[in-house]
Amino acid sequence: MKWAVATPARVEYISNNVRKQDELEVHYSHGVTGKEAVIGSWKESEICHCIDGDNGLPVGICGVNESLIWLLGTDDLFATSSHRRQFIRGGRKWVDGLIDDGNDFLHNWAMHSNQITIRWLKHLGFTVDVPKPMGASAQLFSHFWRKA
Repeated sequence: MKWAVATPARVEYISNNVRKQDELEVHYSHGVTGKEAVIGSWKESEICHCIDGDNGLPVGICGVNESLIWLLGTDDLFATSSHRRQFIRGGRKWVDGLIDDGNDFLHNWAMHSNQITIRWLKHLGFTVDVPKPMGASAQLFSHFWRKA
């Protein structure tokens, strides 16, 4: 895996292949499709990167919009053990670098039922709060945050 420029072609590929968990999360939290979330997040963020998999295809997109940190991916984001290892290591370096670069508070909300994401966020040094109902469907979401 490697960082890649968030080009329109990469963004379109990811938006057309959003993993089911991300699709559910943005539907329940904001009432949008995965495609809308990818394109909107890309357009609105000051910091935005794509992640290419070992085969060169885009597997994810992430960024920061003011203090909101976010990530949306395809099923290939965690498809191989190599991707999982690289993603965990690279994610920690990225978040630490954001904090070191003056982003003194990063946060967002994650769907509480996605325990893989919750564990990953804790590994990245985020504090994960107790879940609360969010959105029209009142699904449980946990606020996560990290201060410098």
